[in-house]
Amino acid sequence: MKNRENDSAILLEKKFNEFSSEFSTLLQDYKRKSKRLDRIIKLSDKQQFDMIKLNEQLDQYKNHLENLVDEKTKELQELNKNLEQRVQEEVEANRKKDQHLHDQAKFAQLGELIGNIAHQWRQPLNAISTTVSGMQAMRELGIYEQEEEDEALKIIFERTQYLSGVINNFRDFIDQKHEQENISLQDLIQSTADIIKSSLENDIINLNLDLPSEDIELLTIPSDLSNVLLTLIKNSKDALSKLDATDEKIITITLEQKENQIDIIVADNAKGIGVDILPKIFDPYFTTKHQSQGTGLGLYLARKTMEEKLNGTLEVLETSHKGTKFIISIKQV
Repeated sequence: MKNRENDSAILLEKKFNEFSSEFSTLLQDYKRKSKRLDRIIKLSDKQQFDMIKLNEQLDQYKNHLENLVDEKTKELQELNKNLEQRVQEEVEANRKKDQHLHDQAKFAQLGELIGNIAHQWRQPLNAISTTVSGMQAMRELGIYEQEEEDEALKIIFERTQYLSGVINNFRDFIDQKHEQENISLQDLIQSTADIIKSSLENDIINLNLDLPSEDIELLTIPSDLSNVLLTLIKNSKDALSKLDATDEKIITITLEQKENQIDIIVADNAKGIGVDILPKIFDPYFTTKHQSQGTGLGLYLARKTMEEKLNGTLEVLETSHKGTKFIISIKQV
């Protein structure tokens, strides 16, 4: 009986020892895991704190960026406003400059027109003056006859009619509207030549017109095209005036029609344009003449008119010691 009790006690002690060992192991494991959990909780708290701090920094940076964007937007708006104002000022300045150039050229052209009128009036006025003086002398000498008086009055009438026609031609030229019209280019070239022919004849310059017999019609602004032609003829006249008095002086205007283009060539037999001068001839205020004789705007405005108003171009076709050719090219729409 006692042996059984001893065996049971031994077994119970053994079981207790095993349980104690397992419990101790579990307790130690619990303590390890508890410490680890504490570390994780502490680390999590730190990460959460760092996240909060980072969010605060991000909010500050966001606010800084928003303020910076607002500031730069205001600067750009102010810059844009100033830029628009400067553009308007530059546009107005260019408009005034173009108007000034136009006015200068207009006054110069009016001076040339008055000179052309004087040339065309000089000979008829001299004829009238001579006829009247002759009539007075005949009366004073008592050799006055009705037939001779009738002839003298006829001469005076023809000359005054001619003078009236000159005034009408110049008035029509000046009063031309700056509007597009369908015109005959032959008629326009002829009427332009009539305006300046007396001035050319006074300098012993022959003006030849090489025009097709069949009318070439063009929708254009007649006054502007006439002004361009006058500028080129005047340019050739000035070049020819530098030749010797014994040299033959010729200006030729040729009209040609191609498929979709019309060319007007103004050629002279002067000594040509120097290589050093050629690149500058279309520049504003460039002139080889004395300031009192030219503004340096003629060719500049002529090209500007061709390109901006007449749907065409103006170029130097060729130049040499034998002369210069300018070509006006106009597209037919």
